[in-house]
Amino acid sequence: MTDARIHTVDQLLDVLDRVVSASGRGDRSDASAADFWTGLLTTPGHPLATQLPDEALVDWHERGLLWDLGGAHVLDVGCGAARNTRWFAEHGAVVDGIDLAKDLLDQLRPAMPANVTLAATDVLRDPLPDREYDVVYDSGCFHHLAPHRRITYLQRVLPLVRTGGRFGIVTFAAERMDTPRDVDVVATGDTYGGMSFTLDDLRTIFADLTPLELRAVRQGRPGTFAADFLNAALFTR
Repeated sequence: MTDARIHTVDQLLDVLDRVVSASGRGDRSDASAADFWTGLLTTPGHPLATQLPDEALVDWHERGLLWDLGGAHVLDVGCGAARNTRWFAEHGAVVDGIDLAKDLLDQLRPAMPANVTLAATDVLRDPLPDREYDVVYDSGCFHHLAPHRRITYLQRVLPLVRTGGRFGIVTFAAERMDTPRDVDVVATGDTYGGMSFTLDDLRTIFADLTPLELRAVRQGRPGTFAADFLNAALFTR
């Protein structure tokens, strides 16, 4: 953007992007953060350095809330180390996993099942797959977006959910951890390492979808990733 007067939404979003990217704890949602995410997801002992699928995901499947995954088309947004991507594939889905961490995806790709495609993609700015999905799933991407870019996310991601399809999301839980105010993040650029959301926040933000279940992630289920600082929500279109 030049120094011209702001007169479009895109120009305003670009200005706010500059504020966030100038902060030391700012924008981790574009390609410049690829090395950050690769390092984090491969750090031994870090909670996210796991191969276990999300507790809510396994629970929803067992209760029939995801329908039959055999042959279903799934988009895993911000797939990271592809732990949920692999789980979907093992249950028969054809899965597109997208993430910023190109080097990590390159390492993972040779060991992925044949029904998985991994692509280095900025969900806010790069072209997204030109199709609708039976399931779109986001575990931990949305809560790292700056507040103003939630608008972009909703405009780009939700149309990828087919009519009758499912949108599932896992985020930091505001009921169990502090979160900055949106206005403070936009003013300072400091995202504080991620935003957190109440269940009511998620219901409101994704109001264009029909909620099926909103709840805290439940600890104690063997073989799943079940951190007590997370909320989970499942919607249908």
